[in-house]
Amino acid sequence: MIVNDAGAVLCVRRGASKFASTAHRWEFPGGKIEPGETPAQAAVREIREELGMDIRPLADGPTVEHAYPEFSISLHGVLCVAEEGSPEPTLREHTASDWCPPDALWRHAFAAADAPLLLWLKERFFGARLRAETFGRFPCFLESCTSTNDEALRRAEAGAPEGTMVVAERQTAGRGRLGRTWFSEPGQGLLFSWVARPNLPPETAATLPLVAGLAVAQTLRALGTEAGLKWPNDVLIGERKACGILCEAQTSARGIEGIVVGIGINVGAVPEAVAYRAVGLGGGLDRLELLARLCPVFEGFYRRWRAGGLAALRAELDALDCKCGRPIVVKPSGTPIEGIARGIRDDGALLLETASGTEAILCGEIVQWD
Repeated sequence: MIVNDAGAVLCVRRGASKFASTAHRWEFPGGKIEPGETPAQAAVREIREELGMDIRPLADGPTVEHAYPEFSISLHGVLCVAEEGSPEPTLREHTASDWCPPDALWRHAFAAADAPLLLWLKERFFGARLRAETFGRFPCFLESCTSTNDEALRRAEAGAPEGTMVVAERQTAGRGRLGRTWFSEPGQGLLFSWVARPNLPPETAATLPLVAGLAVAQTLRALGTEAGLKWPNDVLIGERKACGILCEAQTSARGIEGIVVGIGINVGAVPEAVAYRAVGLGGGLDRLELLARLCPVFEGFYRRWRAGGLAALRAELDALDCKCGRPIVVKPSGTPIEGIARGIRDDGALLLETASGTEAILCGEIVQWD
């Protein structure tokens, strides 16, 4: 695996197609380890000679055991950087080379045994891009899980520090508010959860979904997408949902110990069955880059919120609230209520102007709007 010096582009060297597993398979002319060499050093030397590139090792990855019908081999992952001015690689006929960003690695036919190398590589690239001090500094990338909130809660209960992040390519039981299912095709969504430990009263902690929504909307706007916040936990592009947020508390006899902030963003295509109400970002966005941009934005909002509640985010809340001033229908615990949205109060309540006056709705959802 070869990257440029900025860590933005990856070369995945893939081996002969006759093998059941082609990902991360290095075909050495002689396959020899010289005296005093480690397997990793031998791999770098052989590939340097075969590709005709000036490369140097950057970091070692895990060793993965591959079992074939006739034999088994151990493959050692090595991340290398191409020196400046190095020529493009020249390959022999029985091999292939693919240049792609790390976020597009899922498109390759990786064998199950290669998953540790792939996930390790994602963490390595993400860490190089991250500019946040806390959120995202302890990442865990998974190929599949029931939901990232499940995994993050498990880690939180085991004492994981604030900022711990779980990212998954696929969720088998993803969920949203009110027990709804959150579905995303592999490679089409950015699915992750943060562990937060704000140490705030429950009534203030309950407004954290709005803070996360502000961060997502602000980040998407910085990328040129007209995103807006829909109370209490969605981000819309136009009139369709691009992101959902689910916060779940880690509790004990002492009260709330932490909060898991689960976020699902439709980056690529959405299933046809929900295309009338959901939308993807499109444009070939790099999901790791989007995540690296989002972490520091959320961290900045989170710090202000922890110090002063939603009142400290009033300017952004008013600017990004995409339903304020519009006729809507809100469904609280009982009968739906019609009115005009008049903003979001500092305690997270939606202000709804009705024929009988203005009501403050703390729990519910907007189910219809003009």
